[in-house]
Amino acid sequence: MKHPKETQEGRNWDREERERLVMVIFQEMRKYYQPGQDRVITPDNVYQEGRSEGREAFEALMDPLLEPGSAVEGLEHLEQCLVDLEAGLSILFLPEHRGNFDVPTFNNLIKREDPRFGEILKRMIYIAGRKLNESSDKVKMFTEKYSRLVIVPRRDYPLAKPEETKAEIKEREAFEHYAARINRAAFREMLRLRKSGYIFVLYPLGGRWKIGADNVPVRETVSYLSRFDRAYLVSMEGNTLPPDERMEEELPLPDKVIFRFGAPLDTKAFLAEQQRRFEHERAQGNLAEPMDTEQYTVNRIMTMLENLRLTGTYDSQSSP
Repeated sequence: MKHPKETQEGRNWDREERERLVMVIFQEMRKYYQPGQDRVITPDNVYQEGRSEGREAFEALMDPLLEPGSAVEGLEHLEQCLVDLEAGLSILFLPEHRGNFDVPTFNNLIKREDPRFGEILKRMIYIAGRKLNESSDKVKMFTEKYSRLVIVPRRDYPLAKPEETKAEIKEREAFEHYAARINRAAFREMLRLRKSGYIFVLYPLGGRWKIGADNVPVRETVSYLSRFDRAYLVSMEGNTLPPDERMEEELPLPDKVIFRFGAPLDTKAFLAEQQRRFEHERAQGNLAEPMDTEQYTVNRIMTMLENLRLTGTYDSQSSP
């Protein structure tokens, strides 16, 4: 998968300017933050409703970062999303993920469009890894502005080591058991909230795209996808908060950001088609490495997102 190109406009911001904006944002967020509240994830607090205090001010602070030409495209598909909601269909968004300002920049840009799309923003719940809660207060004071269903991603599970001691095995198994409890609780909450008309947002890549990383999409995406009626893919060009090894040290940078919605997918038909394609490719010996249907399908989703970003369509005839 090709890494998205970055625009160069506004890249002359020096470090002092970037740090100054971080300080302004941090001071604004700190006005409303309650340290320690819901920091540690348990099976009882996996659903965390977004805190509205200070959210509009936070999103307004994205203005100097969003360069001319920043927009949300494919608005006709958002129109269809409103129709789907009215019809009582369950909806999953599958976006590309660039940086930790993706959500406030998306909200900022959506609010520049038709006010009716505010109904979509009100219903969005992000499926997020627990690190966004537990890594630091600085990170959480940003992420808590938006509703989240918090899980323990498989990548966070400790790996079995050669010649593990009994104590190490016990510790690893205890982590896996507790993580499974959290994830089961999150799945139950998702099913409950889905029936109430909430839109869930899941990043197929799991985390942010990082140059030099494996960037392997998460096969568990398919388990979530199968629980919804419609899926909307959302590509993204540009990034106002490039990733750093430590999230706490990331600095914003102006960029032209474009989110593009693709046409809705009927999830049952889409998954059936991917199963058919997978079996055909396997029979032809075209799969270069051991792969199951779930990994094949999520790889396919990432290819579709790339095509949507580069060409404006899914280009459904291309293969992952």
